[in-house]
Amino acid sequence: MTQTETLSLQEQTEEDMAGKSKDDQIRELKAQLKQAHKEAELEKLRAHAYDTMINLAEETFNITIRK
Repeated sequence: MTQTETLSLQEQTEEDMAGKSKDDQIRELKAQLKQAHKEAELEKLRAHAYDTMINLAEETFNITIRK
């Protein structure tokens, strides 16, 4: 997500939140937080998979990929 997309999403979220009750805002923010945690965990797994692939390639082909 680019900085522009993040900014417009933040602005949109603030506008959406303005007309909602506190309970609705809390529920929505909790859902967003849960989604963000899920995305962060997937990115960690993805990074680990790439790291594993690079390690295997370096060992298998006896080459240096990382500097």
